[in-house]
Amino acid sequence: GVLYDIQPWNITTAYDAKTGKLLWRYDPKVPEKYGRLACCDIDARGLAAWKGKIILATLDGRLIALNARTGQPVWSVQTLDEGTPWAYTVTGAPRVFEGKVFIGNAGAEAAAPGFFTAYDAETGRKIWRFHVVPGNPADGYKSKAEAMAAKTWSGEWWKNGGGGTPWDSFVYDPKTRLIYLGTGNSGPWATEYRSPGGGDNLFLASIVALKVDTGEYVWHYQETPGDEWDYTATQPLILADLKIKGRDRKVIMQAPKNGFFYVLDRLAGELISAKNYVPVTWASGIDMKTGRPIINPQVHYGVMPELQSPGPGGAHNWQPMSFDPQTGLAYFPVTQSSFIYALDPNFKLQPGRMSQLGMTGGGHPEERKQLMASAPKEDAYLVAWDPVNQKEVWRAPHGRTGSGGVLTTAGNLVFEGTIGSTFAAYRADTGEKIWEMPVQQVPIAAPISYAIDGVQYIAVNAGYGGGIAHGPVNNDALLQNTDYGGLL
Repeated sequence: GVLYDIQPWNITTAYDAKTGKLLWRYDPKVPEKYGRLACCDIDARGLAAWKGKIILATLDGRLIALNARTGQPVWSVQTLDEGTPWAYTVTGAPRVFEGKVFIGNAGAEAAAPGFFTAYDAETGRKIWRFHVVPGNPADGYKSKAEAMAAKTWSGEWWKNGGGGTPWDSFVYDPKTRLIYLGTGNSGPWATEYRSPGGGDNLFLASIVALKVDTGEYVWHYQETPGDEWDYTATQPLILADLKIKGRDRKVIMQAPKNGFFYVLDRLAGELISAKNYVPVTWASGIDMKTGRPIINPQVHYGVMPELQSPGPGGAHNWQPMSFDPQTGLAYFPVTQSSFIYALDPNFKLQPGRMSQLGMTGGGHPEERKQLMASAPKEDAYLVAWDPVNQKEVWRAPHGRTGSGGVLTTAGNLVFEGTIGSTFAAYRADTGEKIWEMPVQQVPIAAPISYAIDGVQYIAVNAGYGGGIAHGPVNNDALLQNTDYGGLL
């Protein structure tokens, strides 16, 4: 009967879930300097619960277990290496599987090389760590997977960071005992400053399957080889059992930033299907024989500006996606956007600072103006997507304002908030809007549902944060807004 919530600066609270009465409040007192290091504001994406403990991850990298009844700390560990030169933060939610707490990190926009770590849920003891980007060959590789990944990099990449921070999505299949990890974008964005000579740069922008007990690599699928457009694969991952072409398939699904909806066999990592769900210009499709995108050659930008769709905010970002086994549809918010990329000829890497991108949003104004005139229409909407037939079934338009995370319930309902400060319910099968209400804030988080004494409740965090994740991006600025709300 208790609802646990996390707010900006990782302040964690417990409420009576029926009355809203505050039961306790815990402030981890995150140093304010980490607000300058965070790409996209001081928010967090959730909590974990395990055997009487509430577990949070803080912006400055701590993993903290609290007594669920009192809010008092039980244990605390630092997940970031002491003395690291890179500007890491942690903005994702920890997850607990098989008695282990899993957490990644953020910082790819600062070129920080990502890693993913498992800790003992009872004590906070570190159990294993998986490195997304391979380290210095002179130090030796810690696994066969790291040695394999190193062959896809060039130059002295380990000095340039690499990125790939797994800042959000990971899920677990208890039958296969595999944990599935979505990895982040490149850092710096520009290949020339990250991996001179090119290469796929594993395991950037990939889904990676690891053994839950050891962290041993099992398989990977790279959605955006050689990423230099901020096309993360950290968007929500969904496990489902689908009948495809007469076969029962155990799948993992994702609608990542790059604009394609992917359905993979979660046992072997085989690509089953992929189809763009928004207008896409960086690739003409996915080659089903190789599983690789058919990349438009001009997207690998130089000093002259190039327009690409989607933009770095992505066609779908961190906002949670849901899947309804009754309708067989996936539901997620979509943004149609474009962005002009160009190499920064004066770039010099400075570890420890934000915005280590290697590209610029300025210069060549006439060329930029002409490019933007040819950009696909900017739009935002909630979509219901058929993952078996890879097609849109219905959409609920939101104009250009964008929308929030999605919850689907067994009552044939889809709940979602909008940046227009409303919260709405739709029929899951047809998209008909059942009701919509103003909430005086922006409920862009994912709603949750729970029942007490026979009454079903819906709760959602409402508040507008910063960064490019909330809607179409213009090329004048990457805006940061800090107007926070509360729990509804």
